[in-house]
Formats: sequence, structure tokens, C-alpha cells
Amino acid sequence: MEQGLSSYDYLFVGGPNYIYTLKTRFGAAYEIKFKPSGYLVDNPEFEALVFEMVIVLTNNPYEPRLPPVDALMSATIRSIVADFFKTHERVVIYICDDSDSKADSRRKLFDRWFGRYKKEIFVKLNVPLGIDEAGIAYSVELISRFDNPYFMPIYESFKRTISGEK
Repeated sequence: MEQGLSSYDYLFVGGPNYIYTLKTRFGAAYEIKFKPSGYLVDNPEFEALVFEMVIVLTNNPYEPRLPPVDALMSATIRSIVADFFKTHERVVIYICDDSDSKADSRRKLFDRWFGRYKKEIFVKLNVPLGIDEAGIAYSVELISRFDNPYFMPIYESFKRTISGEK
């Protein structure tokens, strides 16, 4: 797999969740998964094109703290996403998990990861999901290649699904 010099080597494991694995110079290990998520759209025609991106820290030698901030992760995530998007029609949904009240930090980190790169190849749209009783705003990001002919219809289908419209 051809990768930039400023990113980590990663391995495409494959499987039904399209798993990629990597290990950082700090000893942290990650899985980046693209889980089929056709249930998030209301049109069966698009079900096979929608995936949820999940980043899992599988080994953390710094437990209970998080691994150090790592500048190479940005380029590595972009490289993995570019590899996954070799199939042009795919759409990825990234949900910023808030189970530990860090959704906003994750969203900002995700925006930084794609800040420079998205304008060249990708389009990224934020879909607000609402605000909870504690005042925390929830949202998801939809990412696709610019040349995906199904992106806007999938985006509209996703919005209808999350709003409960039929």
C-alpha cells in the first residue's frame, strides 16, 4: 500500500467492517473500521453505499490517560480514508461519541484531520442532531468524494431517516 512518508504504516485487514489497523510510535494501537450502516438511510438503493467510521483505541500503554497527541495520526487517517474511498460511490458517516463528554473535542479533531485534505478530494457535511437537556449539541459528519453522483441523494435520505420523516 503506497503511503506518505509523514504517516504511519497501516494494514488493511478487511472483513465485513473493512478494518484497518495501525500502531503509533508511542505504542498505542488503533482499529479504523468502516461498518456497513445502510439502516441510516431510508432508500434501499443506497444501503450498500453507507458506512459508519469508527476509530477504536485497541491498546493504550498510557492507561488511564489517553496516548499523547500525535501529529502523524492526521495524515494516517486521511490516507486510510482515501484508500477506503477508492470506491467512489461510498459515503462515510462519522459520529462523535459523547459517552465521556468529549464529543466536541472529537469533532474539532476530526475537522483538523480533514481541514486541508477535504477541499482537494472530499466533501464533508455536518448534520446537527439536536441539543440534549445538558446543552450539549450532537452532530454527525457525512464524508464523500466530490465525484460521488449519489452523495446529495444519500445526504437527503439520511436527513429524513434521523428526523423520522418517511
